[in-house]
Amino acid sequence: MWRLLGILLLVVACSRESAGPCRLQPVAELPATLAQNGIEVTAQVNRVSTQLVVDTGAELTLLTAATVKSLLLARSQLTVSQLIGVGGAVSNADVYADLQLGTADFQRRFVVANIPAMSGLIGGDVLSHYDVEIDLSGRRVRLWQASSCSASDLPWSGPRGTIPVHVTWGDRLIVTVTLNGKQVDALLDSGSAISLLQTETAGEVGVTGMSADSEVPVHGIAGSTIMVRLHRFGFMRIGNDQIEGPEIGVGDSQLISRR
Repeated sequence: MWRLLGILLLVVACSRESAGPCRLQPVAELPATLAQNGIEVTAQVNRVSTQLVVDTGAELTLLTAATVKSLLLARSQLTVSQLIGVGGAVSNADVYADLQLGTADFQRRFVVANIPAMSGLIGGDVLSHYDVEIDLSGRRVRLWQASSCSASDLPWSGPRGTIPVHVTWGDRLIVTVTLNGKQVDALLDSGSAISLLQTETAGEVGVTGMSADSEVPVHGIAGSTIMVRLHRFGFMRIGNDQIEGPEIGVGDSQLISRR
């Protein structure tokens, strides 16, 4: 997914343009690591350093059951959350803890699930409070409070572009991409290891056979796994950028929106 957006990405999560001068207030600058599960940053959970994945595709901020146990966090007796992942749904009691990201420090409800090879993730319920800059070449994630700002006000050098983004009720980001000449609505998901497409949508953009394509597993919550076929498409365009011959996993997942 990150190859699509180039070296520098700004996700405008919650601010809206209004009259007056641009005001950009830095909230956090977090060193980032490109891991198998996505982009990891170090957060403080109850003052303990914890590696969390920045996941624009997740509605809720999450800790794994192993992390909850290691931090000695008590499960709530009052609130339970259901999560829907690539392989199905799971319900667990929530936990409550302090979360610190740079200068942002607040009490937080965390949902709990078993996800392999990670401690947790930061979802849209947190990211939507900020403008989120993901600097892949600089290995940094920055959180901003922005007011009355446009793309031309961003403190970047070099060319830049903008694409329309639809923010869902669950604070997830939907963009329109062109795949093999057909427009498809896609979830902007920084927590996904590969790009995914529904089998039905693949047929709608002209894919007629995938028996020769290799199968790979995609792991989800609570140890669930689905198999997808890696299919090479002709091209994909997002904004002014075009990717030739992208490989996309084609399968059936509850997380992938139809056109």
